[in-house]
Amino acid sequence: MRRYLSRCDGLDLPPKATAQAEECARVLCLRDKQCGFTLIELMVTLVISAILLSVAVPAYQSFIGSTALTTATNDLVAALNMARSEALKRDGAVSLRGAGTITVDFAGGYCIVLGATPDSCDGAIRNFPAVGSDITVAASGIVTFDGLGGLSNASSVTRQVELCRAGEDYRRVTIALVGRSTVSADSSCPS
Repeated sequence: MRRYLSRCDGLDLPPKATAQAEECARVLCLRDKQCGFTLIELMVTLVISAILLSVAVPAYQSFIGSTALTTATNDLVAALNMARSEALKRDGAVSLRGAGTITVDFAGGYCIVLGATPDSCDGAIRNFPAVGSDITVAASGIVTFDGLGGLSNASSVTRQVELCRAGEDYRRVTIALVGRSTVSADSSCPS
């Protein structure tokens, strides 16, 4: 018989106690144990859970939004690297432009197309979907890479793409004249 330490262990039973005496001791121990929670313990637990949730939910929502902006930034940098790689591979001009009629608005999606001044995303090498309703993406112009992998028609000026999430988080992707992109972050979007 397995025994657990409890208040019943203090009972003075004779060395050769009968089974009936041991059963009585076991019943006494079971009667003294608590089974379940009191209403007060349950209410305290619920209050503590409510306080923790009221603090955690806004922080979680902010985390999800920040993660969406980081994902959009990483996708844009990957698209820039792919356009540059295609320009090197094809030894010709390849452009990254907005999918809509406004070529510098990348929020509605963007595409990689052949040529320096593409009219639309028809015949695109690759299309990228819209980034989300609360993220704005604006470029300083169509980003075109030449056959050497650098910016073409840049006239000694870098290109920038700015990503902003609901006026809270901000990322700027800067494309250098040699075609490499860097990401910088700020705590709030510029006005």
